[in-house]
Amino acid sequence: MQIPIKNKLDNNELFRIKRMKEVIKTTNPHGHKDYLEIIYLEAGAGTHHIDHNRYEVNPDSLYLVMPGQIHSWELTEIPKGYVMMLQKDFLLGNPFYELLFQTFPAAYSGHYDLTEINGTVTNIFQSIETEYDKRETNYQVLIQTYLQLLFNLLDRQTGQDLSIPYPAQLKNFFSMLESQFKTNREVSSYSSQLNMTPRALNTVCQKYLHKTAGTVINEKITAESKKLLLYSHLNLTELAYELGFSDPSHFNKFFKKQTGVLPGIYRKGIS
Repeated sequence: MQIPIKNKLDNNELFRIKRMKEVIKTTNPHGHKDYLEIIYLEAGAGTHHIDHNRYEVNPDSLYLVMPGQIHSWELTEIPKGYVMMLQKDFLLGNPFYELLFQTFPAAYSGHYDLTEINGTVTNIFQSIETEYDKRETNYQVLIQTYLQLLFNLLDRQTGQDLSIPYPAQLKNFFSMLESQFKTNREVSSYSSQLNMTPRALNTVCQKYLHKTAGTVINEKITAESKKLLLYSHLNLTELAYELGFSDPSHFNKFFKKQTGVLPGIYRKGIS
């Protein structure tokens, strides 16, 4: 995929907040270099694509674009709001440090409707902007505190509790899956590398993710398949081999089983 990677942060810059440009625009798909982007819009309309997901742009919406994700805008009304960019090290020691930068399985959604708490969220972004502009003593610590408040509110909105960190075995499983999913799809192989039994790995996944390790593996392959179908120019045969399938027909069967449609139909539908 020849998707441009943008870097809007200066060298050694860990955090920045700015107002969203108030222009109606359509942007080409692009990624960001190693930083998380948090967008909160108080006004606007259109669509926001993040990887293979399509979100409506509405007032009081918050979007998270993780490092490595691809996104683009199709705005039909002038947007008003804030954009925050933060490197992982800015949250060093924060309870959300690892969860926020875990792209798969994502701990957080790409989009939140915050209509019910829009006043509180607007105050948080205004406070962060003030601290960033004034840069008085301990301003970074205060910004980190506001961010922690923001993500606790997101947890409450979705009814999830991310205060209990994932165990090391699960984090290592995610890391291995990120680098091996094209060549390794066996639960037993991952569990062996983790010095666990397949049953023990499944138990950990069920406890924290409410799904089996095999489901996690399949979801990772499916997510990467969708991204390639949407953003790459590879034909279906090339795409199957790129994902590590020994035969394009195996890829077709896998993708249809996971999504209900063949990859060619999916690509035609989303393009």
